[in-house]
Amino acid sequence: MFRFLLYVFLFSQIVVAEEAAKYTNVIHQHYQSSRALGMGNAFVAVANDYSALFYNPAGLANLDENHLDMSFDVGGSPELAKLLKDIDDAQATVGSDSDKQQAIANVLEDYYGKRMGVRVGAPQAIWARPGWAIAVIPMDFTLRTSIHSSVGTSINATAYADTTVAYGYGDKVKGFEYGQLSWGVTAKAVHRGYFSQNVNVVELAADPNLISEKDLSSGYTVDADLGLLWKPTVPDEGFFSVFQLAEPTFGLVVRNALELGFNGPGFLGDKSNELEPERLFRVIDIGTKWEYPSFWLFGGRGVMDFKNILHPEYTFMKGLHLGFEFDWTVASWWKGQYRVGYSQGYWTAGLSALFTIFNLDLASYAEEMGTKSTPIENRYYMLKASMNF
Repeated sequence: MFRFLLYVFLFSQIVVAEEAAKYTNVIHQHYQSSRALGMGNAFVAVANDYSALFYNPAGLANLDENHLDMSFDVGGSPELAKLLKDIDDAQATVGSDSDKQQAIANVLEDYYGKRMGVRVGAPQAIWARPGWAIAVIPMDFTLRTSIHSSVGTSINATAYADTTVAYGYGDKVKGFEYGQLSWGVTAKAVHRGYFSQNVNVVELAADPNLISEKDLSSGYTVDADLGLLWKPTVPDEGFFSVFQLAEPTFGLVVRNALELGFNGPGFLGDKSNELEPERLFRVIDIGTKWEYPSFWLFGGRGVMDFKNILHPEYTFMKGLHLGFEFDWTVASWWKGQYRVGYSQGYWTAGLSALFTIFNLDLASYAEEMGTKSTPIENRYYMLKASMNF
């Protein structure tokens, strides 16, 4: 009996190790708003623009005008472009294969222990109207890398290439006695290309491209997000009347409620590849928003979320998101926001400027790529250009 239990234990450890190797310890979100990222990615109880479709569909019920966002965004770690160029230069080294391998090994040694990434959103469109929204995102590409030397110096590279079509609907609960309660649902179809491999020096010497088509897997899935948004009634008199200006709001979202995994084969990569793309994990997000009084040109809000509860990589530090947003308005055609926040243990900041229909967003944020005992920051700097109608 003891031997049987020992075999079961050892087998379970092998399975856990395989799962750990299969997926990174990063909490990946397949759509992210540059506005939300600047304020700590805390947006569950805000959800007052087109991105409510993916952050909390209950917010669609409270939109008071149409939103059509057509955009392109790119963000990344500044050192990643330099690393890829250095690898390409080393691969062009004149000499034997061993000379190329040594040149690439020297490059990787210079970046040892660093975490880097890039995220690109191809031209995409989200059309939101009071009560509903639709989105077409042809390509949301993410690449994360880390340099380590567990078995020789190599690069651990994980990439996601998501194509998403989504439709959301939201409405208010009629007759609710304790304030304004809204609900919403987003149905989405996602096709994911996925790559997760350790690429060693020998492979890089033969081909400097990190992502090999033969190692790329893909699949498709359908899923749904369910959201609630509650703005309680604040009494006109008494102690709690002081909160009338704050307009407290509370939100709850169950994202990826079905968690079906990606069925394959998809349209990318080697169809015989047995590696299933990382699934859309079922998670729970809860949050609150508090407005602060407007003065002169400025108004704004403070927000706090606990995100990705139930995710296998969830920790309190990764789950806590805080942010502050400051609105400024010069005219109806010239306005924007400043933002600061805290996300996964690191600072965030952002700026938006709208001039007629042209909008520019800048944001800096970080994601946690270390282990639970050893935090490691991967910082991104993001730019988004869009037209808003």
